[in-house]
Amino acid sequence: MEFDFDRFTNIAVKAYSEQEEGYTIEEALEVFRYYFEKYEECIGKPHPPIRAERIKRILGEMPWIFLEDRGGDCEEVSPEGYRAMIDQHFKTEYRDCNYNINHFFSGRIRENRYFETLF
Repeated sequence: MEFDFDRFTNIAVKAYSEQEEGYTIEEALEVFRYYFEKYEECIGKPHPPIRAERIKRILGEMPWIFLEDRGGDCEEVSPEGYRAMIDQHFKTEYRDCNYNINHFFSGRIRENRYFETLF
């Protein structure tokens, strides 16, 4: 993988230290690594760098999916569950999408991939 995952890990560990619940840092890094590997495989270049505050926000959102169509319930998603969701994400054709991880964690993208793969 060309993406500088060591540098990313250092930033993520600092952001994670402020997290109170959710995945362990190892579990979260497993999800990030899989995403970045899949990105390079499908897009053909390394994922662009991510700002620390965005990493922190993703870390806080990652363990749960907010289900708007189910009355606003939250569902836990295992780190292993993300593999199917990420695979589906890269199979999905979007209008004007660069497949950045920020897109995956925006709007209802994860919710839709959750329903397609894990629900």
